[in-house]
Amino acid sequence: MRISSNMMRYNFLRSLNNSMETQNTLQEQLSDGKALHRPSDDPVKTVRDLTYKTSQVLNEQYTQNLQDAQSWMQNTDGVMSDLSSVMIKIKELVVSADDTKPTDALNAIGKQIDGLINQVVSLGNTKIGDRYLFAGQSDSTQPFVRTTIKDPNSDLTKEVVIYNGDDGRISMPIQAGAVNPTQDSVNLTGTDVFGPAEYTYGQKTLSVLNHLLEIKNELCKTSTVAQTNATGGTGTVGGKYTGAGYADYDIKIKTADAVTGHVTSVAYSKDGSEWTDIPVDNTANPTTKPYINTANNPAKIVFADGVTFSIADSTNNKSATADANGVIHADVYSFRVPQDAFAVAQSNTSGGTAAITGTATNTESVPNSVRIDGIDSSGQVMAASYSSDGGSTWTSLSNYDVTQTNSSGSAAAVTGNLSAIAFPDNTVEITAVDENGKITGAKINGVAQTIIYDVTTDTDTGKSSSTANIQLANGAILHIPTNTANKSGDTYTVTAKASAFITTTGAATVINLPSGSTPSGLTMTITADQDNKIHDAYSFDLPQGKGPDITWLSSVATQYVSDDHSLQLKAQTNLGARMSMYEMAYNMLLNQNTVIQTDIANTEDIDMAKTITDFNTAQNIYRSALAVGGRIMPTSLVDFLS
Repeated sequence: MRISSNMMRYNFLRSLNNSMETQNTLQEQLSDGKALHRPSDDPVKTVRDLTYKTSQVLNEQYTQNLQDAQSWMQNTDGVMSDLSSVMIKIKELVVSADDTKPTDALNAIGKQIDGLINQVVSLGNTKIGDRYLFAGQSDSTQPFVRTTIKDPNSDLTKEVVIYNGDDGRISMPIQAGAVNPTQDSVNLTGTDVFGPAEYTYGQKTLSVLNHLLEIKNELCKTSTVAQTNATGGTGTVGGKYTGAGYADYDIKIKTADAVTGHVTSVAYSKDGSEWTDIPVDNTANPTTKPYINTANNPAKIVFADGVTFSIADSTNNKSATADANGVIHADVYSFRVPQDAFAVAQSNTSGGTAAITGTATNTESVPNSVRIDGIDSSGQVMAASYSSDGGSTWTSLSNYDVTQTNSSGSAAAVTGNLSAIAFPDNTVEITAVDENGKITGAKINGVAQTIIYDVTTDTDTGKSSSTANIQLANGAILHIPTNTANKSGDTYTVTAKASAFITTTGAATVINLPSGSTPSGLTMTITADQDNKIHDAYSFDLPQGKGPDITWLSSVATQYVSDDHSLQLKAQTNLGARMSMYEMAYNMLLNQNTVIQTDIANTEDIDMAKTITDFNTAQNIYRSALAVGGRIMPTSLVDFLS
């Protein structure tokens, strides 16, 4: 092969240029540490690098979504914990609203709950940034507004908390594919936390908040009947409610005489039902109930459940009318009636049964108990005591007062009915006592008396004790238990009370119950029974009067708060489960991001040490080539000829 000098120069320059190109490439890589600067550098690695970077972008977006979701859920969980604390406090207050408290104290509890309801509403309106946590997808609108709204068919108003949110789920995608609103939701809606929707006068409300307002209103109740027109005719509840539990009534005046204000037609709503017209029936013995008798003043409404309601004539009574805007105005009377029954619980179920008659004059319920203190051979109750504080203190229901000179001696009791004949003061003088303190001799007004003894044995200790029974005037008997402190010369003066507390009939004992120290008109009748025993107790609660309904508060209201709190705890538990799942997903994405970054680095980044070595080698080769280049260039014919 013939090699020309031009060829040698060309090959030398080409090789020298390639060496410079290698140095340039290595120098470019060393300047930023990247192996890829254009697709032509390595098409295969370039495609792989684009795939990794696409995955990285998605991973970073999912990671950001997870961070946003965790922030949302952590804020929600914090609010739910605060809400749980408030609900526990409300439950404690409701439970404390028992029958030992007067109406004023119950009203004060109602005011405390009113303040706590404001806290609940405030928690429901919690925001993160400019978005409301519990508004569903309507998170730019304040979800809860506490206000008073008007019945479109009357002047009846009601305090409510309106819910302006929706049930929409807020989802933040954390993986490829379609979003699952149930699994991927990060929020709790108002209905999740405050119960299903209810509509009050056309406004959307939620059950939990309605329950809390109902409890507050009951505790703040101070009168039996509330009327929208304070100057209207007086409304009076009568009869006895024969239904179970309680019932809420609203009575609306439809028409009233323009001159006298006499009510001629009405409608009613029971337990929040729709308004129903009540037919007029002025016959002597109507057969269909409910009806309204308008023949007299006041107009009287009679219901099938035993309740009656009367509305007195008043020139301020108004017929229902519609104003220029079509809004109806009508006077409304509202009241609650409890079950009118005295349920008596007895400690000895085998003993004689007891029944309560009369009308309670108390304004609140109290825990009443009657205890048997004495019985005769037939099992008839001869002596009893009364407690109005759950058995902590007892008041003797004897018909007689006894005073004694020896305060250390046995406290004596007197049994017997009050006689129509005047009862003289009886002074009993103890004339003889044995070494055990047993009364062995006594006189009344100087006359020696025959003493009859009762002996009883304590079933627990087996010890026997005796009581001296001394006959007084008009059939009364003085009972003095044996006591070592009894002394000869002790005197007991017996005085009849003004009215009888206890009367025996042979078949039963009738007890007039006191309210404190004043009889209330209630009577308990205990039948005679051989199974009656001393210390048997009969307990009952008075039906509610004008104050808050303790029975409803201790049963329905307490159950409301318990169920509503359980609903919120369940929602918080479900939220916690999703938070745990999102935490796991967040950690997984962080790990994936590390792997993707490693893959990108392996694809894009150079091996710095190797590249520096390669660059130095290329540089040395280039310099060596320059050094020997002049020597290997052949002498030309021109050079030879010259």
